[in-house]
Amino acid sequence: MIYCRGASSVFDEWADLAGLDGLRWENLVKDFEKSTNLFVPSDRDYEQIIDTATFGNAHVNVSYESTGQRVPIDDSFVDTWIANGAKDADLTSGDGIGMMVGGTYSINPVNATRSYALPAYGFQLAGRPNVQLVHDSRVIRINFEGTKAIGVDYVDFSTNETHTIRSKETIVSAGAVNSPRLLLLSGIGPRDHLEGLGIPVVADSPEVGLNFFDHHYTIMMFNATPDIVTTKQLDDPALFASFLAEYQANATGPLSSPGASSFFTERLSDEVLDSLGVNVTFPKSLPKDRPHLLYEYASAGMLPTPDNSNAVSAFAALIQPEASGSVRLNTSDWRDEPLLDTNYFGSESDMAIALYGYKRVLAMMRSDTMRSVNVNELYPGSNVTSDADIKAALNQAAVSFHHVVGTCSLGKVLDRSFRVKGTQNLRVVDSSAIPRLPTCHLQASVYALAEFAADILKDELY
Repeated sequence: MIYCRGASSVFDEWADLAGLDGLRWENLVKDFEKSTNLFVPSDRDYEQIIDTATFGNAHVNVSYESTGQRVPIDDSFVDTWIANGAKDADLTSGDGIGMMVGGTYSINPVNATRSYALPAYGFQLAGRPNVQLVHDSRVIRINFEGTKAIGVDYVDFSTNETHTIRSKETIVSAGAVNSPRLLLLSGIGPRDHLEGLGIPVVADSPEVGLNFFDHHYTIMMFNATPDIVTTKQLDDPALFASFLAEYQANATGPLSSPGASSFFTERLSDEVLDSLGVNVTFPKSLPKDRPHLLYEYASAGMLPTPDNSNAVSAFAALIQPEASGSVRLNTSDWRDEPLLDTNYFGSESDMAIALYGYKRVLAMMRSDTMRSVNVNELYPGSNVTSDADIKAALNQAAVSFHHVVGTCSLGKVLDRSFRVKGTQNLRVVDSSAIPRLPTCHLQASVYALAEFAADILKDELY
């Protein structure tokens, strides 16, 4: 739910890779603005740099937390971030490095509910005669006449029937795993891969399913003091009833918050990178506004925990990975899940930076600033101190943010109009079109990219 845009140089790189000047930060910022409505509460008990100039007044509600919504344990984390070099920054303004306190989140401040694509955009479509939303269904094939897309087949799971829709233009928006999967199933992808599965080739497009990038993070957990509210308290019927009453009456309390209120991003100095003992050409070459690591927490156990624990998780994420993975088909049957080679921590610098970040988050959570809220360490355990043991613990506690991008990348699979190269009347508009990861959470970038693409489609189709 975190709304963050990150370093402006990422969007300039998008523009260079896609050949689209409109994707540069100075131009794309209007699409970030167009897709959002910012709320800053007057009753905040924290300091935070806030730039309101790049927000609009429609669609996705983006808000900072009020005093009544902010997680009580956050002060300990903020003190810890600051003690470890974090500086205040507004990571929605084009800055990439620094600390955000109190948000921002895609939460409607009026009732503390999530603001997401359906209420932000979808409800506006409900009354249009030319829009039909088909639920409990999956598109299984794009149909072609030669290389011209003429529609799709989809399965209605409620009846198990297959239907065919003809169209003048087909726009795929199934996400960074399922969009390349659908293209491959429909005959668009590397010729040798398709022919090996017996799929007739419509367009030989070697890059479909490649360029898989994701934010991957590593978790530690500690047992918090009993006064700290975590998901554990939600299991207590009496406590839950009081939380629910406060939420329904005032849109405040534990149920009004995603369970965390701050995070920060950090760029490692060249000296630190050189000390890692591996080839660090790639991370050193990144523009100077880009961080390498993001630190965050959640008022919940994100790994298996003892039943009586009051678990809080803290984690470090590698946010500008060098190595990329791929999406490939297992079989030609749409029912079979695809093969994901995520290649997380796949270069020696990726692994070295991830290990550095994990050691750093362990040190921060074991520090004096956390002592008043940290009863004992649940994972990996305070006795885990050697590099070998920490690396082993990291490998057991690495989790995806599900921020996958790049598998139908602009400039590679897609042209400047989001059309699939080698075909006609077929486009892809979703996170798979994004050629490079932003330096923090993904949703802001997806909304802005969609607004940008919508302008292109309106100009070309209407």
